[in-house]
Amino acid sequence: MELATALWTFLRLRTLRAPVFVLVLSVSGWAQTPAVSQKVQAATGHTRTIEYRNKEYGFRFTLPGSWKGYRVLWLEWHGGVRARDGSEEHSLHGPKLVIRHPKWTQEDPREDMPIMIFTISQWNEGPDVSASPFDLTELGRNGKYVFAVPPRWEYDFSEGYEEAVKLLTPASLHTFAPAK
Repeated sequence: MELATALWTFLRLRTLRAPVFVLVLSVSGWAQTPAVSQKVQAATGHTRTIEYRNKEYGFRFTLPGSWKGYRVLWLEWHGGVRARDGSEEHSLHGPKLVIRHPKWTQEDPREDMPIMIFTISQWNEGPDVSASPFDLTELGRNGKYVFAVPPRWEYDFSEGYEEAVKLLTPASLHTFAPAK
């Protein structure tokens, strides 16, 4: 910046060179700054988010502003723990939260985002929740619960599954101490 000031002082005395210098600075981007309204639009236009917060289980999930009006469904997952011989040693179950896109309709369903909730002890047993040869994917955990995604949840390729895959990641789930 000191160099620019010195050059400006030098060139200011030469009337023909000063406008050329200003033009060069503008084209190079040195003297250009976006208008305040552009800065505000850039800061809020693509970063506006909403969140689902659940104090009972101790997590929040961040969604883009375009999901305003989303719905939350509560279902139950069922699974089991397998013995070494492949038989089911005992069964397990727990809550499953489903986040549904606001444009979802019966006629035009969109991809739901399922989040299964396990106690730490259930998770440590290595639950088997589907016939898929793939494991659950952990999104996060707090002191009491593990939040996971079932294997192949997006394989029905419903409308919007690409967006749902980008959103349902550990980066979108934030945990804290649960209320219960």
